[in-house]
Amino acid sequence: MKALVYLGPRKMELQDVPDPAPGPGEVVVRIVASAICGSDLHGFREASPRRIPPLVMGHEVAGRVSEVGDGADPALVGTRVIVKPVVSCGTCARCAEGRPNLCPNRKLMGMNFPGGFADACVLPASQILPIPDDLSDDVASLTEPLANAVHTVARSVRDGDDVLVIGAGSIGLFAVRAAVLAGAERVFVADPLAPRLELAAAQGGRPLPAEDPAAAVAEATGGEGVDAVIDAAGFPSTWALALAAARFGGRVEAVGLGAVEGPISYHAVVSKGLTVTGSYACTDEDFERAVAFLARGDVRVDDWITHMPLSDGQRAFEALVDGTDLVKVVLTP
Repeated sequence: MKALVYLGPRKMELQDVPDPAPGPGEVVVRIVASAICGSDLHGFREASPRRIPPLVMGHEVAGRVSEVGDGADPALVGTRVIVKPVVSCGTCARCAEGRPNLCPNRKLMGMNFPGGFADACVLPASQILPIPDDLSDDVASLTEPLANAVHTVARSVRDGDDVLVIGAGSIGLFAVRAAVLAGAERVFVADPLAPRLELAAAQGGRPLPAEDPAAAVAEATGGEGVDAVIDAAGFPSTWALALAAARFGGRVEAVGLGAVEGPISYHAVVSKGLTVTGSYACTDEDFERAVAFLARGDVRVDDWITHMPLSDGQRAFEALVDGTDLVKVVLTP
């Protein structure tokens, strides 16, 4: 089969690789659509200790079950499915308390084992979720990033809140919509790119001027600041904006990881009594809610999906990294 193989910084190559074979309890998913995540871009852009070449990346996947291993239900063959890419151990304390996304032994598809930028992939049968009949494959492939946003919003946004979302990439756009659906009073959005702010407005957000979003938040809230900030970018400058924009006693959710580390104002955290929380991946419940949102049309993504063949994977990654107007690219075998 064909697979898009990451060979090092800024280099992808379409290669012939062995067809996957399912082990006990596993399924082979013949991939129909696989979207590029921001974390894939980080790995492509620069050498990363987390993504070691040669590697098939990709974890936002929709496809059909084509084969099952011993112990997996044969009736699954032919089923349209979404892949849940974080495989947890199921036995640790975090798994037992219903937070498998925080399992210390977790493995991520496309990082710890071959991912979705290929004709097919193999994973445990427990890691698939049926796609509703009225949901298209390309939209279904975005369930995982939406579930991440749903997870973040469920923890941070309360009914009637003023919210600031920083970064209007796919996670940020999903967070805007999820916050609106969660009952936020106002959802402000900061991003340097005007086209992305237009997309955020279509999701129910209120775009802020790029030149000084912190001042705009202060003016809009009478100097109080917002109840919750979701940083979907994750750079030193966006951390600074988050801490400045949050009200006294407010909440900051860090979900973006554009930079691995950077300085933050301890004084802002302490003096304002802020709650700062990291948000990683999602739970099964978040996945199910995300599927329901997409199936009902509560979240629409048609305006910001770009389709490209797997054979154009190198070009797709370069275009996203180099800052074109593309928001979400879905690769198709």
